[in-house]
Amino acid sequence: MKKITLLICILSLAACGYHLKTAVQLDDAYNKTFIQHPVSTPLYRPLALALSNQGIQLVDSASAATAKLIIVKDDLKKQVQSIGTNNRVQEYRLDYDLTFTVHFTDRVAIKEKTLSLSRDYAFDIGQISGAQAEEQVLRTQLYQDMAQMIIRTIANQQ
Repeated sequence: MKKITLLICILSLAACGYHLKTAVQLDDAYNKTFIQHPVSTPLYRPLALALSNQGIQLVDSASAATAKLIIVKDDLKKQVQSIGTNNRVQEYRLDYDLTFTVHFTDRVAIKEKTLSLSRDYAFDIGQISGAQAEEQVLRTQLYQDMAQMIIRTIANQQ
């Protein structure tokens, strides 16, 4: 009976379509990519890591690149989402807007494309250190999610 139950579980897992995430297929022109964005920005590292995970070699100069990923606008804003009855902030929202374009050596591959993400989080003045830590975690996740979103957008534009 246990073997049948185990067999049913294995077959249902195999039939559900679950598979590990793999690298997306990108145009060969992306093989040597230059990211035109300051290295000191919080987005640069997650974006460079995401591109490297796709098998793309990042180069240090635009002249050596076959593709230039140009970040035109990188804007993360914090806004009040809701205020409680005591006139204190209860929730904040992080809105992240990014505009980018991709140029190959001979043409514009992707015209300016704007991507947006947002996250809400609760705020309690009594637990301010926890709220600040939560905000920092959300900011880090937004940068990682945006890097993945850029890769998916590039893959879908081919």
